[in-house]
Amino acid sequence: MEEPNYKELIPVRQCKYEEKDGLVTVSFKKESTKIGKIFFKWIKDRPHRIDLDEIGSFVWGKINGVLNVGEIIDITREHFGEKVEPAEERVVIFMKQMHRTKLIMLYEKVVEKE
Repeated sequence: MEEPNYKELIPVRQCKYEEKDGLVTVSFKKESTKIGKIFFKWIKDRPHRIDLDEIGSFVWGKINGVLNVGEIIDITREHFGEKVEPAEERVVIFMKQMHRTKLIMLYEKVVEKE
């Protein structure tokens, strides 16, 4: 199966988040396995939290369901310059990780035919 061109995909947030002093914390519930539910039934489903760094928080702020990953890479590169390089690789890896953990969804742009 061919890997998609991530630069053309549009990310959309799928979880709650908080922003404080320019840094973002995302929170989500982790799905338990059947065995995990049996052994840890007394533990309540507490949300997991991930604290994003300055660059991750900036990228998260650009995820709006309109910009594609390529546009977010360009904006991030303009904002951070050399500090973020290699920007394309870093942002794509970030998007893959967020997608794998279901914190974002990645959609192809729908082009309406006339």
